[in-house]
Amino acid sequence: MRYYLGVDWADQTHAVWGVDEAGTKIAARTVPHTAEGLSEWGRELDEWRAQGIALWAAIERPEGRVVDFLLDHGVVVYPVNPKALDRARDRFRQSGAKSDPFDARVLADFLRTDHAHLRALQPSSDAAQELKLLAEDYQRHIRQQNRLVNQLTATLKAYYPRALEVTELTTALAREFLQAYPTPEAVAVLTARQWQRWARARRLSEARTRALWDVLQQPQLPVPAHVVRAKARLMLTLVAQLTPVVAAVGAYREAIEDFFASMPAAQWVRTLPIGNHGITAPTLWARLGDAPGRWESFRHLQAHAGTVPVTKRSGKQLRVVHFRFACDKALRYVVDHVAFLSLHSSEWARAYYDEQRARGHSHRQALRALGAKWLKIIFVMWQRQVLYDEQYHLATMTRQQLRQRQKEIA
Repeated sequence: MRYYLGVDWADQTHAVWGVDEAGTKIAARTVPHTAEGLSEWGRELDEWRAQGIALWAAIERPEGRVVDFLLDHGVVVYPVNPKALDRARDRFRQSGAKSDPFDARVLADFLRTDHAHLRALQPSSDAAQELKLLAEDYQRHIRQQNRLVNQLTATLKAYYPRALEVTELTTALAREFLQAYPTPEAVAVLTARQWQRWARARRLSEARTRALWDVLQQPQLPVPAHVVRAKARLMLTLVAQLTPVVAAVGAYREAIEDFFASMPAAQWVRTLPIGNHGITAPTLWARLGDAPGRWESFRHLQAHAGTVPVTKRSGKQLRVVHFRFACDKALRYVVDHVAFLSLHSSEWARAYYDEQRARGHSHRQALRALGAKWLKIIFVMWQRQVLYDEQYHLATMTRQQLRQRQKEIA
């Protein structure tokens, strides 16, 4: 016997609906997101399983505390795309009305009738999940850093554009310079001896010191004093916010590299021609996961990463091919980065990219096509846990081209 559960998760209370194989309701409840509420629900799930009842659950998310809770209690979890749930509601109501218990009921019945079209969640190992969380949190810090840098750039352009020519704003040198000389007036009264003393304390070379001095001596557009005072205060505030974020980005990058180096997968992922260091390889593997059978084929992986387009055909409509918007955006980003980095170290990757550009494709289109090629290779590496060999791949490409020519001749 099997029970099908629909779980409409929320921040404080989760709606749960259960049906049996005949579609008869066997449970309808709300579960508070507290230790007591989840413990009581867990006992109910364990009692059902003790009676020999298999439990399948449908939920609108592939990860999170509720998903972990269900997996811990032996429930087979089926993530359901919110768009699929939205369309499944029309089977029960045409008015458009909805509620949390109703959504839970739709999820349960949808799983009962259409589970053949869904894929059960196959969680990765704890180490792989931890690496994925680290990579996601690192990207959050990067976005926060970019926001602060953009705000700081706009602020400096408003009253002190010359400071932008010193160095990148994420460097310690830029932050120390802005704190020491927060206004154009502070630079205007600066003497060459004072500048050399400040530069030597930061261990700048003589050539760099002279070059920056020449930059700072160039005339600047006059700015009203009240604007300078207001923007200088904002600039110092942004610099104070940026400093710990930059430190956090560096700490996360180091932690990810060290954590990944201790994992067996690093032995084959690091053989990709994208550099021996950096977080591109760890991030790629974190998005792939290590659950056996998670990827059915390289085509499944390509579609999930959004590197292949969507094709629509109709009896009354011409064939239409358009960009794939529904995909794992984080995986698509890291695959694009893999393709870009490979241009400097892979002979065939550069040749393929140049061929795409010669056909009139844009830089982004060529990278996406190259990324699709890389995913075919990465899928084999992931499936077999084998190292990448550039020469072996070139030989394989040569054999494939010979076979294709023979077919054309025949």
